[in-house]
Amino acid sequence: MRVEECRGSCGLMDLHVHTSASDGEPTADGVLEHARAKGLSIVAITDHYDPFAAEYGAQSGNVFDHRALEKQLQWRDGLPEDDSLAVFIGIERGPISVRLEMPSAQPDFVIASVHYITSRIPVERGRLFDERYWRAYMDEALTVVADPQVDVVGHIAGYLPMGGMLLPGSTFEERREMEREIDARFFSSQWYEDIFRAALASKTAIELHCATRTPRIDMVEMGIKMGVRFSVGSDAHNVESVGNVAWAYDLIQSQGAGRQALWHPPARADADLRSAGTRR
Repeated sequence: MRVEECRGSCGLMDLHVHTSASDGEPTADGVLEHARAKGLSIVAITDHYDPFAAEYGAQSGNVFDHRALEKQLQWRDGLPEDDSLAVFIGIERGPISVRLEMPSAQPDFVIASVHYITSRIPVERGRLFDERYWRAYMDEALTVVADPQVDVVGHIAGYLPMGGMLLPGSTFEERREMEREIDARFFSSQWYEDIFRAALASKTAIELHCATRTPRIDMVEMGIKMGVRFSVGSDAHNVESVGNVAWAYDLIQSQGAGRQALWHPPARADADLRSAGTRR
């Protein structure tokens, strides 16, 4: 399926998938194989592109930079015509804007996730509920939403940057429970409303992050009523997780919202205009 043809006629989408080019396990070809098996109409490979975060600079001997991005785009453009699956190549950056130096390596879209905060606030092991830290996180997220480079803000209430606070040995579900407590304590409805207003002003989508099932349902309901558009992503790092997006679609349906509430990547012409400095 041509990228331009998917607008307005999309089926199931997974717009947040990682490969072995950054910190994921599957190859790009493996992602496509599993996306077809899951019945996706759109899949987006969005490898970490963040020179400011050492943990994303080199994984499994790979460095994902503008040359690696160019290679992914060339791979995508060389795929045979497929009427069942549209393939996009995006990037996931952190809270700081990145330089996209090569005209031939402009991603189809940019996810920005606050994997760390830029404020120098000391953290302590076991001290997860430091109000000063989480207020800095909330300010960071608001800045990211308004950044003109950003199309989608990733996992605003999930995969929170609390690594330096965690005690050794915490499980995946224990970390998710900690995030739910942080969300309940600090991420007020007013903050969500501010995020959503900023998203509407900047035409930025907010991610429905299926791995952590965030944001919480009442806040998604608020966003839908305000007219926010949501991007659906599994944040898959292994091939089995590609296309695990049922939670997001069930949530949208439960709120009585139609496909107008869901964001999908722009047509290639729109992406080219944005890379030349024109906002979506």
